[in-house]
Amino acid sequence: MTATHEIPPEAPIVCTIRPGDDEQALMDAYRGLFADSFVSGERTEWGVRWTFRRDEGLEERVRAQAAFEQRCCAFLRMAINVADGMVVWDVIGPANAKAFLDEYVQLPQTAFGTVEALRDRTIATGLILNDQR
Repeated sequence: MTATHEIPPEAPIVCTIRPGDDEQALMDAYRGLFADSFVSGERTEWGVRWTFRRDEGLEERVRAQAAFEQRCCAFLRMAINVADGMVVWDVIGPANAKAFLDEYVQLPQTAFGTVEALRDRTIATGLILNDQR
């Protein structure tokens, strides 16, 4: 599969947690995706690509997760494609998000730690956490 993505312009690397956002539920959803159907992940020139087996209901779960991430991390773009029994989730970021994306690609492993540890890892990349709860 060849992907062509429009790279978003440089923007503040900010994650906006809003009232009602549940970080633990978000982590649990990621854990479920990675535990149930994850095939591979890679760092690309424009972001991160995760590939999942297209199990029943998986595409909808990936789309829901991507929609949540897009809502709280406006500096990213999401693209989801389905082909050959796979769901491919591309996370596309600007050049100034390089350190964040280098960390984000490791999420299939780091999602199984604590929310606090993941928060600390991403903040260390320069991500600004704008907690509006």
